[in-house]
Amino acid sequence: MKKILALALSLMMALSCVAAFAETAEKESTEKQTMTMIGAFDIRYDPLPEYYDMVVENNDEMSYVAVYNPKEKGHPMLVLSISFSDAWSGVNTLADATEEDKEAIKKSFYETAELDEGDLEFSDAQTGLGTPLMVVKSKDDTLGALFGIYQSHEIEIDIFTNGEEGVKASDEIETLIKFLTDVEFVPVETAAK
Repeated sequence: MKKILALALSLMMALSCVAAFAETAEKESTEKQTMTMIGAFDIRYDPLPEYYDMVVENNDEMSYVAVYNPKEKGHPMLVLSISFSDAWSGVNTLADATEEDKEAIKKSFYETAELDEGDLEFSDAQTGLGTPLMVVKSKDDTLGALFGIYQSHEIEIDIFTNGEEGVKASDEIETLIKFLTDVEFVPVETAAK
């Protein structure tokens, strides 16, 4: 009887160790990752979906550019760019921008995409933490973007479906807004502590 109790106790201890290890591994895999805008702020975010490969193309005190290439069909390519702009000096978020500023942003999207007036749809959104965003989508749903401002930095995520059948920019916009809900912006003074 003692051997059976000892065996049962050993089995329970082994199972609890496995459960503890699994819980630790799960916590580690879901810990926030950090992207640093040198000298400005950190961005903390949940791990990206495994179907994206990220390549950082630039990271200095003025800008950060990363390309997210899908490893499997059914997902668009994403380009994240964060850049400091003197034009936004003193502007903390998109909510602080004037209507003239917002019209200028819309005009720049038309110029960059080389599209005619009316080919893009603009709407307002916000993350779950209240960060305001401008949502841009082409009428043919082949490209889109999310645009925001944080501490005089333009933050833009461009979405390119590359004409892949069944892939819609609007679907990815909704996914990205949900993803951005838990993103934390941490000023450099706080991040250093």
